[in-house]
Amino acid sequence: MTGGAERDLRAARALPPAELRQRTVDGRGVADIRLLQMEDGPGRGQRLLVVRNASGIGFEVALDRGFDVASATWRGINIGWNSANGLPWPPNSIDAEDGVGFYRNFDGFIVTCGLDHIGGAKRSDAGHFIHKHRKAVFNPLHGRISSQRATLSGYGIDWSASEPVIWAEGVVRQSSVFGENLLLRRRVEIDVFGNAIRLNDVVENQGFRPTPHAILYHVNFGYPFLDESTQLAGDLNRDVVSAFNGEDKRPRADFVDYFQETPVVCDLPEASVELRNSALLGGVRARLSFSREALPSFGIWRTYQSGVYALALEPTRRFEPEGKSENGSLTLGAGDTAEYWMTIDLGSMP
Repeated sequence: MTGGAERDLRAARALPPAELRQRTVDGRGVADIRLLQMEDGPGRGQRLLVVRNASGIGFEVALDRGFDVASATWRGINIGWNSANGLPWPPNSIDAEDGVGFYRNFDGFIVTCGLDHIGGAKRSDAGHFIHKHRKAVFNPLHGRISSQRATLSGYGIDWSASEPVIWAEGVVRQSSVFGENLLLRRRVEIDVFGNAIRLNDVVENQGFRPTPHAILYHVNFGYPFLDESTQLAGDLNRDVVSAFNGEDKRPRADFVDYFQETPVVCDLPEASVELRNSALLGGVRARLSFSREALPSFGIWRTYQSGVYALALEPTRRFEPEGKSENGSLTLGAGDTAEYWMTIDLGSMP
């Protein structure tokens, strides 16, 4: 943002509500949130909440795709990632193709994975559901929640708050008869004059049997924010950061994607990992922050393959069956909840 634009933003932020209304009677001069429906292409029929704020951040919430954040831009620059799939609706079967049907739906800036399984497709014991015909459960790649419709609880702009905030809330259920009954309550918000997209999640076991729980936030970055100039920083091992910053990030047809799990190096309750691109608008950064206790595992997914070209930061909580190594694993008893938060701060490099 230029010096003049920064002064204008500070001036607008300092205006009392009544004076701001004199200049933009319904607030749309500085911020907006609208519920729209896609009318063409693979996603025809699904609902989107389209958000923009005074700092130049725009994003979309895909209500019928797990209440996930489908896109993100900062002052006209694309930050998030989108695939050739085009947010298909209805989603393709995630159980198809030996459990990797997820790839026919995979698209968007934030894709939530879970709620009872993350990682590769596999079969798991279902004895805890005590049903004669259900001895095992099939877990598709990265679970089922990202293809479930949400019930919209509400959305709007709270102009009466000390810091006016744009917000949206919804609930997403993942359930089966004689299986899991997990409910995700999500609030997505951003301050009208702020730089951070905030997600606050509560996962509740609304069933009456203990249920495995796992969650992974697939935060996907794409071109032009992702290019040869993209660098990594934050609460990670120095060798991991150095290797990432020195590697070739150019797209190529024969690149084989891979996931690298790496420990978070931080003594504070909150960890931050940052991506930077100094070649855009004098320097653009995206800083991902999350709770170390709630999300104890972390990984980086690279796919510099031509036509896909994505990079993901992935805060995670795994479930490991009894008898295996537990890294923050969690089983939710009847009525139990697990809470998560994550922020993505978009702005200029210092």
